[in-house]
Amino acid sequence: MIEHIHEELHTEVRSISGYYLYTEEGLLPFKGREVLYLSGIGVIDNSCCGVGGCSFVRIPGYIVSWKDTKDDSGRSISRIEPITEEGDKEAIKNLLGSKYPDSQISF
Repeated sequence: MIEHIHEELHTEVRSISGYYLYTEEGLLPFKGREVLYLSGIGVIDNSCCGVGGCSFVRIPGYIVSWKDTKDDSGRSISRIEPITEEGDKEAIKNLLGSKYPDSQISF
C-alpha cells in the first residue's frame, strides 16, 4: 500500500527545462475495483536543446481508501495499491489509450 497525495489540477510544476501539470484526475472501473489515473501535459520550454512537449497518463494504482486524510499542506491523501500484474497493466493501458490516444502511459 502507498499513500497518494492528490495534486491540484492545472497547476504548473516547474523544473529546470520546463513544467508539467495535471489536467484531469479520474477513476477507471476495472475488474470490480477502481483505478486512479491522472492525465496531464509536459512542456519543455526552457531547454538549450529546443522546445517540445507531450501528453501523459500516470496510473498510481487501485483505490483502497479515497481522500481519507490530509497532509500538512491540506492536500488530500488516498491509499493506493500498486498494480503489479502485467496482464492487468496491459488491459488498463489499452482502455486508457483509447481515451487518451498518443499519450505516454506509465504506472
